[in-house]
Amino acid sequence: MSALAKASGALKSVDYEVFGRVQVFRCFSNQYTEEEARKLGVVGWVKNTSQGTVTGQVQGPEDKVNAM
Repeated sequence: MSALAKASGALKSVDYEVFGRVQVFRCFSNQYTEEEARKLGVVGWVKNTSQGTVTGQVQGPEDKVNAM
């Protein structure tokens, strides 16, 4: 992260969609995502799609979003 981003408290928002074998354990992946987000102090949402993927958004300080 740049010094400017740190000084300004820059926030980052990322939209994502997960494809693949995760669909077999979708409810567990959502629970894991929520737990990790709480640990890191980021916010957002996650949901299962009718296409069998998991989609979501994560927002927070850039370094924390990157860690997520």
